Amino acid sequence: MLSGEFTVWAGENKVVLSAGESFLIPPYTPHVVAALGDQPARGLVVAAPSAFARLIEAVGTQDETETPDMELFERICAEIGDEILGAPGDLPGT
Repeated sequence: MLSGEFTVWAGENKVVLSAGESFLIPPYTPHVVAALGDQPARGLVVAAPSAFARLIEAVGTQDETETPDMELFERICAEIGDEILGAPGDLPGT
């Protein structure tokens, strides 16, 4: 985490990360990462091997007014073993 706070649900784990902290999400682990606080949050993603970069290249990033192509997103995620728990903005039970 660079600044702010992220809540991470990964497998059976739920952690809240603050600036300076990190969390490893192993491949094929269902997960969600969300900025739930009232302040902006910034994080640095290190993905190795870089299959995550393939996902971002294929799907791109959206702002709040755009709707992601979830069919493409889910297909690329399945191919690279990146299992996201729902669409962007969806959260597991808190």
